[in-house]
Amino acid sequence: MRGFLLANASRRGAPINRGLVVVGMLIAFGVNLGIFTATYHQQATADAQLTLGADVVATAPPAVVATTPVDHSYAHVGPDLQDTYGIDAASFSKATTLRDSSFLGGTAAQTMARLRATPDGILVSRETLADYQLGRGDLLRLRGLEHTTGRFVVAPFHVVGIVQELPSAPRDSFMVTNLADLQKGTHDPGANVVLAMASAAPTAVATRVAQATAVDGTTVKDITSRAKATVSSVSTVDLTGIGRIEEVFVVVLAGAAMALFVTLALRERSRELATMAALSASLRDIAAFVRSEAALILVVGVVLAAGLGRLLSVLLVAMLQHVFDPPPDALAVPWVFLAGLAGAAIAGAVIATAPAARRLKHLPLTAILREQ
Repeated sequence: MRGFLLANASRRGAPINRGLVVVGMLIAFGVNLGIFTATYHQQATADAQLTLGADVVATAPPAVVATTPVDHSYAHVGPDLQDTYGIDAASFSKATTLRDSSFLGGTAAQTMARLRATPDGILVSRETLADYQLGRGDLLRLRGLEHTTGRFVVAPFHVVGIVQELPSAPRDSFMVTNLADLQKGTHDPGANVVLAMASAAPTAVATRVAQATAVDGTTVKDITSRAKATVSSVSTVDLTGIGRIEEVFVVVLAGAAMALFVTLALRERSRELATMAALSASLRDIAAFVRSEAALILVVGVVLAAGLGRLLSVLLVAMLQHVFDPPPDALAVPWVFLAGLAGAAIAGAVIATAPAARRLKHLPLTAILREQ
């Protein structure tokens, strides 16, 4: 029976191809829309996090001794004064997001592992590397302020990697070291910035942190409140609302497209199906012809749409590369939306095919056969 149904479907190549084009292109558009919107939202959050530092950031005033794992200070590289960040490489990525595109010569995890394994290691920006002709493993001497004496001291570091962007760091030259080694050379009384990953709403967490640390004069910021304040075009344009409207529209159209294909198939094959009914074919056999074509369209259409939709998303993100800062390491895949899109197409086919055979039993068979 399966071979017979496939052979029967092969005779209707033109209608099936038309259905594949309509259904496949529509679902591909939905896949493209969902992936691009999810990727845009992902990069908007990443951009805001790079500017702010994390979901919640508490900055201590100079008089307060902090115990947090980030110490923002300054050091001289030759005549240049650059931002220097002392971090706990083992736990830094747990409080914020690090992206592979922010590092050269290795992934974020590999670079953090090298820094963690090298007590006097330092990550420098590409500009600093080029200006001073440095390479991995080279010795770099920094001149920083020694807090107990108020004098500048020279501390040796070894270059272990290149960093282009770091949460809360400026977008030009800066350096990243191990917190313990930085404090060992400068005798800094402690770190002065807290980066926190919020498990609940960042604004609510920031409010509680601000209340608990108000006596110390801390400044607390959260990613939700600060996202609109960033200068990047990614985070200043919110696609959430229009994206949801378009996603709902595409889901409805996907179901309608499958229902339309099945309805047209019934009209085109009315004589054939009416003849089967006149010859006392069972409802199950009649419905099998309709379902086989709908299933073929669904399976092939979804496979084609998945590949084409992803390709369109890659091209769209590549065309808008200048908009994304930082560029995405990978496309975000909205699995819930894609499942809903496929489910809508299946539901449209089921709703249209379920009563098809029963309607044929009640059609004026003689009139249909005479019309043909």
